[in-house]
This record gives sequence, structure tokens and C-alpha cells, in this order.
Amino acid sequence: MKLPVLAALIGVVLPVSAFAQATAPVPASKAVAPAAVREPAPQPPRTGPCCVRKVWDGLGHEIGDVVDYDERFSSQPLGAYVAYHVKGGDAVILAVSPEAFMGLQGGNMIALFTTPDCSGNSMFAMLSWPPLAKRYAMVLLSGWPAQVAATHAWLWVTDPLPVRQFPPAGTVFRSTWSDSNACAPTPPGYTVPVGSGVGGFPMHRVEDLLAKYHRPFWINY
Repeated sequence: MKLPVLAALIGVVLPVSAFAQATAPVPASKAVAPAAVREPAPQPPRTGPCCVRKVWDGLGHEIGDVVDYDERFSSQPLGAYVAYHVKGGDAVILAVSPEAFMGLQGGNMIALFTTPDCSGNSMFAMLSWPPLAKRYAMVLLSGWPAQVAATHAWLWVTDPLPVRQFPPAGTVFRSTWSDSNACAPTPPGYTVPVGSGVGGFPMHRVEDLLAKYHRPFWINY
């Protein structure tokens, strides 16, 4: 009679012992916090997108990172839209072909000057669609045709985070950079009245890109 009783006691004790072992508290050193209260993993620093192609000049100087390609000609890109970094680190978006720099917008009566000969370091740029960037830019070319024989490519840039505005009341513009890549007079007494047109952005002259970089410009495909 003792053996059956002992076996029955073992059958009762073993499950209870196993259950107690399974539910024993986990040592603090091995405890895992619930997912809801875990600290987020540290994120790596953002150093820019991986494997970005760059545009270079004919002497091997880096111009900037390729943002996108001009693919209007289906068999090959006509050029690229490039993030060009100005003094201070901010980037402006330029269009670059093998032989020229260009802004994203041009045209007569877009770049306005208060001087009669487009001189000085201040300009009012009537940009309709500025790019999604911290600063906006225009490139004023000298020489014709611009994509082949430009002799100068003056870069003009806004201050950081520009806000669309109108010139102060009474501001008279006396010259503009024309479609033929030369300075031209505006109509006498030309102003940009508040509430008319799209307004624009003050810009300042930065540098001549064609004096700084040498043709041809290319991408390391």
C-alpha cells in the first residue's frame, strides 16, 4: 500500500513544483521590459542619401550632388539638377549641362535692378515657383547661345528661408536681365505695385560660376 500512496504524492508534488518553477520571478538582471515601455533605439546620424552621384568640372573639382535628371530627351539625360552649396552650408538648386549653369527660372522682367545697367549686388527676382529649398537662386548668363557659348554665369541667392514679398512702396526698377542674356532697360518708372503679380524675393550676387569651374561638366555614372 505504501508504493501507490508514494506514487500519488509524487504525481501531485511534481506538477506543483514545475508550476512554481515556471512562475518564479526572473532575476532583475534578466528582466525584459514590456515593449510599450522600452526606450527607443538610438538613430544613426543623417549624413545624406546613400550613393548619390556628383557633378564634377573638367579639372576634377566637385560641383555638387545630383538631385534629379532632366529627362525630357528619352534616350539620355540632358543634364542634372544639382544641390550647390554656398558659403554657410546651405544648398541651392541649379540646372547643370555639360557646358552651362542655369537657374530654374529665367525670362525678361524676372530679374530686376534699381540701377540702369544691372550693376550692384542687389536684385529683385520675381520667381513664380521657387524650389523646395532653404534658399532660392537665379543664374544670369552672359553670351549667346547660353548652353554653348556663355562667358559668365553669375549666381544670385536669397537669404535663408525667404518669404515672398513686394518691394517697398515707391521702388523704381530701371533695368532687367533680358532673354538675350544681356542687360536691358525697363519701361520708364517701372514699379511692382503691392498686390499685383506674384511678388518675388530679394537676392544678392555671390559669384561667377564659369570663373570658378571649368567645362566640360560631367557625372560619374
